[in-house]
Amino acid sequence: MKIRITRQPTITKAAVATAFFAIVFLATNSNLPSCSDPYAALNAGGCLVRQSYAHTACGWLALVSLATGVVLFILKQRTARPVRTGGGQ
Repeated sequence: MKIRITRQPTITKAAVATAFFAIVFLATNSNLPSCSDPYAALNAGGCLVRQSYAHTACGWLALVSLATGVVLFILKQRTARPVRTGGGQ
């Protein structure tokens, strides 16, 4: 089996990118204090705003990669030729 690397977007590349960014997303800290902490909740939205940029970016990139893979899969299924069955005649 020969493996070719192309510049075209493929479903496999989207799946690999999704897995990679999801792992990095889970590995990075969100740095969010607990919103049950009264001091953090009253501190001008401190429990909502403070996230690391790497955590946020990897989360969005994982979602975008997943959406790209789904779109590529749908396009591949649409361009596939339909299977014709015997019409009975």
